Amino acid sequence: MALKEARKEKDGKPSGGINVRAASRTIDLFEAFATIRRPMTVSELARALKMPVSSCFSIIRTLEARGYLFNLPPGNSFYPTARLRDVAEDITKADPVLSVVGGAVRQLCDESRETAMFGKLCRNRVILLAVEVTSAPARYMPQVGDLRPVHATAIGKALLGSLGEEELEKILSHVTLEKVTRQTITDAGQLRKELAASRRRGWYTNVEETISDMTSLCVPLTMRGEHYALAISGPTVRIKTNFKENLERLQATAEAISSN
Repeated sequence: MALKEARKEKDGKPSGGINVRAASRTIDLFEAFATIRRPMTVSELARALKMPVSSCFSIIRTLEARGYLFNLPPGNSFYPTARLRDVAEDITKADPVLSVVGGAVRQLCDESRETAMFGKLCRNRVILLAVEVTSAPARYMPQVGDLRPVHATAIGKALLGSLGEEELEKILSHVTLEKVTRQTITDAGQLRKELAASRRRGWYTNVEETISDMTSLCVPLTMRGEHYALAISGPTVRIKTNFKENLERLQATAEAISSN
């Protein structure tokens, strides 16, 4: 059983943020190639992206002129060149966060045999900056860059719990406490109580609040003056069974990251 959290951002309309249509459509185009994994014609891409053929053609021609797409006759189909990969690799090599935490997150995943995640606040949501997915047969499969609800995730709660009262109230005033599963906390007062209790004990949980039968355990940390959070996630039974050992691993890993 491998579970992925459903993405809420569809049709180039990210929730709660500014949307530049051309930028969104360009990203959608590359994600379409990653999903379909074969050359596509302009009309096929337009259908996949649900956009006018003329708009799709303009994006394709721009990317082709910049060396990011190439043409494959016959049929006038297109496919990305390796240029995007090379640019992405250069960016990743210089990532100021991943260069510090990447190895630690991989080690945490290996030792706990659960999916390990590292994230921070992105406006009123959580963005995952590092993810290592376990090879265990039952697992949770998030992706780097996923934007997740701040109220229904262990990382989100840990980051909220790290804020001062004024900052916390400012975020909560702009967040809709949407019910994701039957266990999701949708009452602001109840959420504040849980944050206060978790802050006192030093660790946070998400018990089936985002995905049924999945639980996350998380600790907050500070790195170079910024608030982050480190978590593991897996089947509820497994997380509860190995709770003590995994909490100790999380705390030790967070302390090592903070010291860098």
